[in-house]
Amino acid sequence: MSVSSPARLRMRFDLLDVNASGALTSADLALFASRVRSVLGVPADAPKGRALTEACLRFWAGLAEAADQDHDGEISFAEYSSFSHDAAWFAEYGEAYAVAVPAVCDLDDDGRIERDDFLGLHSAAGFPLTYSTKLFSDLDTGGTGRVSTEDFARFLRAFYTGAGDLL
Repeated sequence: MSVSSPARLRMRFDLLDVNASGALTSADLALFASRVRSVLGVPADAPKGRALTEACLRFWAGLAEAADQDHDGEISFAEYSSFSHDAAWFAEYGEAYAVAVPAVCDLDDDGRIERDDFLGLHSAAGFPLTYSTKLFSDLDTGGTGRVSTEDFARFLRAFYTGAGDLL
């Protein structure tokens, strides 16, 4: 599966726009965290639930600071398009997200994400099933039916910071 940079930009925006309002707001990231916790059965007050919520809020804070050019609390696609998730930005605002998302999917804490949990996460996030299934297959290099949390975190970093095609 290959996702080009321009297509990835649109995909990232659309996925972050969880409520499909056409603009990114703090509510989108809060809704993402809530949906993921609900689908995976992780309580909001559990350590992984709190870590996901906090990571999403930090991600939003970084987006708002860097991309909300008119300071209206919303990020339009035009504003988002002018923003770059470079490595320095991601290290400060996105790394906790890249760690918390795979961790919340690892329900038995063995460092591996089961296929159903991976697909549940992606369904909650709004990814098309065909994309999610193919992505899981690509990341499940050993054909075990599980993806390591490290490999998934590495993918998330590349998804948000990579300049070239992905996968």
